[in-house]
Amino acid sequence: MRICLYNSFGNSEAGSFDKIIWCPLSWDIVHTAEFLRKNYDPDITLQIEVVFKKYFRGDTDPKKSFFNPVKLSPGRKERLIAFYSQSDTLANNTYCLTSENPDFKYINYVPAGKAENADHFFAQKNIPYHRYSYRHLKGSQPDVLVLYNDWTKAAIRIIAHCHLLGIPVVCIQESIIDFGDSFRRMQHADEVMIQGVRSAAILPRNHFFLTGNPRYSHFVSTNRTAEYALINCNFTYNILEEIRTGWLDDVTSALDEAGINYLISQHPRDNGDLAKYKNVIKSSSTGLDEQLGKAGLLITRFSSLIHESLIRGVPVVYYNPHNESMHYDFDFDQKFLMIAREKNSLKEYSAMLYKKDISGNDLESYLNEHCLPAETKPVSTINYLLSENNFSNVKFSFSDLLHLIFYRPFLISIVQKFRKVLPELFKPVN
Repeated sequence: MRICLYNSFGNSEAGSFDKIIWCPLSWDIVHTAEFLRKNYDPDITLQIEVVFKKYFRGDTDPKKSFFNPVKLSPGRKERLIAFYSQSDTLANNTYCLTSENPDFKYINYVPAGKAENADHFFAQKNIPYHRYSYRHLKGSQPDVLVLYNDWTKAAIRIIAHCHLLGIPVVCIQESIIDFGDSFRRMQHADEVMIQGVRSAAILPRNHFFLTGNPRYSHFVSTNRTAEYALINCNFTYNILEEIRTGWLDDVTSALDEAGINYLISQHPRDNGDLAKYKNVIKSSSTGLDEQLGKAGLLITRFSSLIHESLIRGVPVVYYNPHNESMHYDFDFDQKFLMIAREKNSLKEYSAMLYKKDISGNDLESYLNEHCLPAETKPVSTINYLLSENNFSNVKFSFSDLLHLIFYRPFLISIVQKFRKVLPELFKPVN
C-alpha cells in the first residue's frame, strides 16, 4: 500500500499511489501517519510532503520518506460556491461554513420538492435560498457545487447537471457513513472531504481532503450534571423500521431495571408511533445540544450521534440485537464506546458507563482519528480549500446522460408508485 500525504496545491506523482490524502499543516499529521502505519502495517510506504518534516523530527521509520512537490498556484479570483442542502441537518452544516465570513460568495439550494425542513431552517435564520433547478444552476454558473449526500437519485442527477456545465462537485462527509452498501456513498462526487483518516481507509477512493466535520467543531466537552440516559430512536427511510418497537422495549426495560432515568429522542424523520412510551421528545438539528447537554449516556443504533456524544464527553452504548451490518469500524472498547447484542449486556454496559468521566488521551486519539482534528478547525480548513484549491476538471460522461434520462423526478415518482402497488415485482431474487 503506497500512500501520499500532502498539503500543497498540486502533486505530480499522485497517479502512482493507492491513497492520496491532503492534510492540514499541523501536528495532526503525526496522528494521521501513525494510524495509517498501524492500519496497513507491514505492507505500507508513506511518502510525506517535506513541509510536514518538522513534525517528524527524530523519526527514523524506514517506511516514511519525504518529497518536494510541484506546487500549483491557487486560484485568486473570488469564487461562487453553491451549497445543496437536502435537509435541516445538512442546512446546519452549510450554516456552520457560511456563518464565518468565508472568502467566497455563495448561494444556497434546497430540493425542488420535499426539502425535509431545509427551507424552514434557512427561513428561520433569514438566509436566502433557492429551490434547485437546472435553469438556475446554469444561470448562476458556480465554480464549485458542494453537497453532503451524493448517492440519492436527486443528488446523482444534480451531479450530472454539473458535469454538463463543467462544474466540479465536492461531497463533504457530514456524519458516520456506511460505505459498504449498494448506494456507493461518497463515490459519485468528483472530490470528497472526509471527517477523519479512518474514512480514508474504508472508502474505496483514491483521493481525499482530510478536513474534519464542520458541525462537530462547535461541540465542546463540558462538566455537566447528568440527568438521564438519552435513547436515540432513528428508524428512518424504511431501514429496520419493523424492529423499532422491540428495540425500544429492550432499551427502556433495561434502563428501568438498572434504575436509570431516560429520555427518548425521536429523529425528525422517524415516523413511528411512540405513544406507549414515556419521556419522548422530537429531535431536531438544533435541539440535540440541549438533549445531549444533560445526558449521562447515549444508547443508539447506527448514527452520527455516536461521535456527537463522544465529542461532548458522553459515553455510548451501541445496541445491536438485530445484527445490523456495519461497514464502518467504530473501534468499540471497554472505556467509552461499547456494543451490546442482547438485553442483559445492554443493562450491564449501561450501568458501567452511565455518568462515567471518559475524558483523557484515549478519547482524544479516537476523536482525532474518526472525526475531529485536535489542532485545526474544520470550518476554516474547508472554507480555505473552497476558496483556494483548484478542483478536478470534469467531463460529461455516458453515465451522466443515463442519470439525466432515468432519474427525472416524474419517472422516479412513477417507480415509487409501482413499488407501493406491486411490491412483489421489486423484491430481490434469492
